[in-house]
Amino acid sequence: MIPEVADLFSLWKMVHASVDKMIADLTDEQLTKKPEGNNSIAAVLEHTALVERKFLSALAGEVQNIDTQAPFKASSWDVAKIKADWNDVVSYGESVLSKLTAEQLSEFGLKLGVGEVNKRQLLVYMISHTTHHRGQIPILKRLVTA
Repeated sequence: MIPEVADLFSLWKMVHASVDKMIADLTDEQLTKKPEGNNSIAAVLEHTALVERKFLSALAGEVQNIDTQAPFKASSWDVAKIKADWNDVVSYGESVLSKLTAEQLSEFGLKLGVGEVNKRQLLVYMISHTTHHRGQIPILKRLVTA
């Protein structure tokens, strides 16, 4: 893995590990509880993993058509599957990122709501997106454990 990508991968893994630590003591019931006017932690985790998978597939040059909003429309969640997908996306990411070259980082990545981004920007945006949702978890956790 090239150094720039290795640094970003390391940061992304740290964000994932911090989420793992935050949810480690929660039951499946707490993970799937949907506080009034909010999403469940399970929905946030599933959404985040789906966005990561979609962005990583674009980095691999094979964009997967994934409904990243589906978890927010659901009324129930399969916690075991969500946890497995959450953990698996890091392995998938390592596989994809280890193949990226410095030249590929400047290539088109994806068209997002903010506009077209290259692969370098897409990787940074993915980490930012995950970090954004990481910030929601302590708030949701307080609501479901109160």
